[in-house]
Amino acid sequence: MNRIDRLFGILLLLHTRPVIRAAEIATHYEISERTVYRDIAALLELGVPIIAQAGEGYSLLEGFYLPPLVFTPAEASALFLGVKMLQASGNLPAEADQVLPKLTAALPDRILKDVTRQADVIEFILPKGQFDLNTPYLTDLQTAILEHRLVHLDYHSQKEDTSSERDIEPLALSYSQGAWYVMGYCRLRQDYRSFRLDRINNLQLRRQHFEPRPMPNPVIVPITVEIRFPVSQIRWVRERQHYGFVQERLDGDNHIVMTYQMQHLREIKHWLLAWGADAEPLSPPELRQLIREEVERWRSLLT
Repeated sequence: MNRIDRLFGILLLLHTRPVIRAAEIATHYEISERTVYRDIAALLELGVPIIAQAGEGYSLLEGFYLPPLVFTPAEASALFLGVKMLQASGNLPAEADQVLPKLTAALPDRILKDVTRQADVIEFILPKGQFDLNTPYLTDLQTAILEHRLVHLDYHSQKEDTSSERDIEPLALSYSQGAWYVMGYCRLRQDYRSFRLDRINNLQLRRQHFEPRPMPNPVIVPITVEIRFPVSQIRWVRERQHYGFVQERLDGDNHIVMTYQMQHLREIKHWLLAWGADAEPLSPPELRQLIREEVERWRSLLT
């Protein structure tokens, strides 16, 4: 932690505690008491009215308040809920725990009261490890993107079910459908590619730097998929809807046709198979063939 952050942190401690000893501050920030004395002196020079009480500790002059952050109630609520999501996912636990006292100290009482009441009635139950901000690959890739450093991957491709080694020029990270992805220029394929972090067998951060290439603007034509469901299943389909959903329409009295759009048919194959005979793929023909081949594979395993 740099000194500026520590000075602000000590100011927050003084704001939230009536009296605090130098030894407590030193323990909290893992510094010496001599450093605490220097920090207190620096805050005094900045005009913070700190009172030193012999044998008791430090306190702020009554009536001194930190200026409130200018957040609307909706913005403050978003911050509180964001911290709760981080805590529920098991990510950045120490940092998340430190954010709430800072918000509590800085928000006006009226907004703070409403925001905490709203946050207290919402609970996030998230699978631990899925949304993992502490994975070494993620940290290394963030460094590589910021410093424009080449990355060497040992990558297992789902399409070919084999491993390959390649150098990539990483440009961006994204999280979607339960997985982290890195997008960059692949020197093996001489094109831009996206790679799932959980398919990386090994990653090495190279010393070599690269000059970012201009990003192309490819025209991507999505694949339109139509699937027919019986009306009796629509409620359950809506609850477990595929992320590519576009619209639905009635098909007679007993069926509804759902329309989806995606880049690859494999994005919907497993979701579609989970519905069994209740889901009839209407188009495109390639999807019907894909499902037919999968059913034949099942049949061969069961005979």
